[in-house]
Amino acid sequence: MKAPREVLIWLRCVCVSVVVILVVGGITRLTGSGLSMVDWRPVMGVLPPVSETEWEEVFDQYKAFPEYQKVNREMNVEDFKSIFFWEYLHRVLGRFVGLLCLLPYLWFVFRKRLSKPLVYNGLSLVLLVGAQGLMGWYMVKSGLVLNPEVSHFRLAAHLGLAFAVFGLAWWMMLGLIGQELPEHDSLKFRPIAIGLLILLCCQITYGAFTSGMKAGYGFNTFPKMGEDWMPQALFGLSPFWQNFVSDKFSVQFIHRWLGTVLAGSTICMAWFALRSSSLNRLQIRRIRWIVGLVLTQFLLGILTLLFLVEVPVFLPVAHQLTALFLFAAFLAFVHSFGKSSATAD
Repeated sequence: MKAPREVLIWLRCVCVSVVVILVVGGITRLTGSGLSMVDWRPVMGVLPPVSETEWEEVFDQYKAFPEYQKVNREMNVEDFKSIFFWEYLHRVLGRFVGLLCLLPYLWFVFRKRLSKPLVYNGLSLVLLVGAQGLMGWYMVKSGLVLNPEVSHFRLAAHLGLAFAVFGLAWWMMLGLIGQELPEHDSLKFRPIAIGLLILLCCQITYGAFTSGMKAGYGFNTFPKMGEDWMPQALFGLSPFWQNFVSDKFSVQFIHRWLGTVLAGSTICMAWFALRSSSLNRLQIRRIRWIVGLVLTQFLLGILTLLFLVEVPVFLPVAHQLTALFLFAAFLAFVHSFGKSSATAD
């Protein structure tokens, strides 16, 4: 069953909406706005405060929580409005993405416009975006306690679900677009590309850890961390495994060198793949996109480290957004090989 053109448009809109909410979410995080809304009202929360009385009520609610008491005691209601804006916009966009996934999906199912695989994948998309919303509130709740910082584990899960929503919609969309059949000799690069995609997902996770723990402020030099390649402050926690997830300096060390390994390995794969002359035109185009994006991402990572204090919002947001584009490029490259190597026999 061939999917109609409107299904393709729907999936494109979902992908674009995730890009937008990812940018707004990054700004929300980096401007310290994420804990400005201290309750979660999925329906009534769409309506923002309007009158001065309503603003005072919402501000009084915020005052009852640790972020105001420990971090923002000098804040007045006008200052509060600026951080409330980003969190409010982020939540409204989250509802929009949810409805954008749910309502067209129900319409297509009702009209029998989807093949059976698209029905199941579409349902998974709806469930993922619902889980993303729940994880967002679960993340915020972790910062409404004694320590006004959200859990970096929950932040990573929240970001990971956003990538999963985008990735599934993007993969579904790729399946609706015609492509050239891969050459048999090119299939040897498929497991390498999948391995690098997994490495990229690990790197994105460590990026979320770095952001959630504010580990990026630890050492703002590159390639060394301060005066050393491996400072003594690294890997000092016990048990040892906690250093990989709970020590901010170790997490930054892992994040920067994972990125270096990813960039170098990707360029090596591309060099061998392009020299092999086994890729078709589509694969050549996609692997060139991967190379351009991984180099851009690596450069943005370095610039974010060096200038995080001076440019605390633009560079980290651009770094995160490029990670999403690189994720999409890797998915597209993997998709170009087909479902399995057996299909080319």
